Amino acid sequence: MRNNQGTINLLKLSITATLLTLLLSGCLYPQTDSSPTDVVSKEAIRNVQAAVDQYLAEKSVLPIHNSDSTVDRYEKFRVNFDLLKKESYVEHLPSSSFEGGGNFYYLILNEETDPVVKAQNIYLTQKVIDLQRKVDDYKSQHGNLPMTDKLYDGFYGIDYKALNMKTPEVHSPYSGSIAQLMLSESGTVYIDYASDIYQAMLANPELEISEEQDLRALLIEKSDYVPVKGAVYRLLNNEPVPIER
Repeated sequence: MRNNQGTINLLKLSITATLLTLLLSGCLYPQTDSSPTDVVSKEAIRNVQAAVDQYLAEKSVLPIHNSDSTVDRYEKFRVNFDLLKKESYVEHLPSSSFEGGGNFYYLILNEETDPVVKAQNIYLTQKVIDLQRKVDDYKSQHGNLPMTDKLYDGFYGIDYKALNMKTPEVHSPYSGSIAQLMLSESGTVYIDYASDIYQAMLANPELEISEEQDLRALLIEKSDYVPVKGAVYRLLNNEPVPIER
């Protein structure tokens, strides 16, 4: 039965990936839930990357805002544009940046080895935060979580009817398709990136993936966007599956 279920899950992921017509790409415009023109340009990423590299080379420290250990690594180190602009490392703020009036935080990943600039969709983040608040309120009032069917071990669908709301449309920053939201047994809301990760695996069959690797890293290899509000994913029976942090 377990093998049959695994085969079914694998088939679902394969079909989803086949239907997607766009491969992971840094120049892919994400179909966000705010505006079709709300994107981060490659030029903006390059300019901020150059400024960060120069700042690091001259000051031996990264221009980032402080963050505590509880923040997920894909939301953790925001670029400090105040520092970059004050000391003339950038002349203008990117229009897509939060500081420039846009809908994205610019982040730094691989901060200890090879710092790289990526973008976090704020609107997408806020939609999950808003849903998390509703889930927390429901649990406080009813003593249980608004769960539906089991999606993975430890993860379930969300009962939007119980929350008195419509199913929110959250679009993947990688494929542009509607992404599934899920609820962990601890009550945390996540965006499900399994299909996007599986697509990345299909596009890069030569990759050697260990069972301990966080598969979210595959999503940022060829994209400028981070997998915001996603669980850690591991490889299990050749499938990407989420695990609770």
